[in-house]
Amino acid sequence: MTFERYGARRYGNGDIVHIPFVRAGNWVFGTGLRAVLPNGLADPAVLRADRPLGLAPQAQREAEAIFGAMRQGLEQAGSAMDRVARLDQYYPDSRYVDPYHVARKQALAGQVAPSTSVVVDRLLNLDASMDVQVMAATAASGYTAQKAGAQQLNVPQTSGYAPCLRMGDMIFVAGQLARDSTGNIAPEAMVPAGQLWNGTRIKLETDYLVQKRLLPALEAAGSRLDLVLKAQVYLGHGEDLPAFWQSWSRAFGGRVPPTTVVPVRHPAFGTREATIEVNLVAAHAGGAQRLRDIDCDVALIAPDMMPARVFDGILFVAGLMGIEDGGLCGAARVEPSAPFYDDPVHAQMHDILQKAATIFAAAGTDLSRVTRALHFHADLGEFRRGYMAWDGDLRRAGLPFSAIQVADPIFLRGASVMLDLWGHAPA
Repeated sequence: MTFERYGARRYGNGDIVHIPFVRAGNWVFGTGLRAVLPNGLADPAVLRADRPLGLAPQAQREAEAIFGAMRQGLEQAGSAMDRVARLDQYYPDSRYVDPYHVARKQALAGQVAPSTSVVVDRLLNLDASMDVQVMAATAASGYTAQKAGAQQLNVPQTSGYAPCLRMGDMIFVAGQLARDSTGNIAPEAMVPAGQLWNGTRIKLETDYLVQKRLLPALEAAGSRLDLVLKAQVYLGHGEDLPAFWQSWSRAFGGRVPPTTVVPVRHPAFGTREATIEVNLVAAHAGGAQRLRDIDCDVALIAPDMMPARVFDGILFVAGLMGIEDGGLCGAARVEPSAPFYDDPVHAQMHDILQKAATIFAAAGTDLSRVTRALHFHADLGEFRRGYMAWDGDLRRAGLPFSAIQVADPIFLRGASVMLDLWGHAPA
């Protein structure tokens, strides 16, 4: 199956090579799309910091530039804007979201794919308003977009995205909050007003989200929970992870699909009161026999989670951290009396990449076929230290990466990085 990279760019002093677009079989991934020049710096023709009058808002101009580059990248890789199946956006400020939506609706002719928008702490460019990821089907696949879930799920009219979409035998569910028909957090998803311990908020919110948002979306598209290939979860309060996981694991009967859980700073979502947002990729029931579970011995944030699943040539990997036995990996623990010999960020990333290599090997592939690598950091100032843990040959060839600063700590004291990987595992 085809695996090709497009548009290599060199950042910094030239030793960080970004691959914005990758074609893997029937799919094209665009990662780390920002309004930047080939050297990674913000495009002054877009920012126009000294000539801002008479123009659309800066965030809209950036989004227009991103979608222009997206169109070119997708077409070069054999896809097109009308084959976009999924969008993910990270913003350092909620004020940038609506101007982005204006440009997105124009670029996609009002047919916006399932989308997830999250407010984060920082992006790789401090003067950037957004970082965008896209996944689209190739023209050669013959896949066409089939919307689902519009009758079951409400979405904000200003966003204009489809809550759920089928492309081939993959189902894409947009980021979901525990909202009811009013667009606000459902009363059932909250502890009753005036009561301190009548339920746990994150459990109530998670249970409602699964039963009233995710399940209806999957069912409307011809899928179900046991066919989920990957979930991304954003938690507005990192300390909620243990209680969240109890509800999440129960929903899947104790066998959790690959899940990446990212701590973000509250409020981070479109509804201010929301403390969790979840998006999904799942297989259609008609393709269930093609789904392959990848089991191997790697330490994850919970023992009841699958490390990865493969479907139609795409490897969906659980979020990876430098952990063991419920705490930081040994190599990342610095001796307080002699702290200058160690680099805990590099050590965590090295541990993560060893786990990733094990998972990819178990799936019959290797890290040269990574299609997306999202680095979530507690401090983006540590990005380069972690990035340099990648194999030198892979770095020189280039990686389809982005890096986002999220809430500190990443669940554990001293934990500085989490990696969200997608890959190509041809049959």
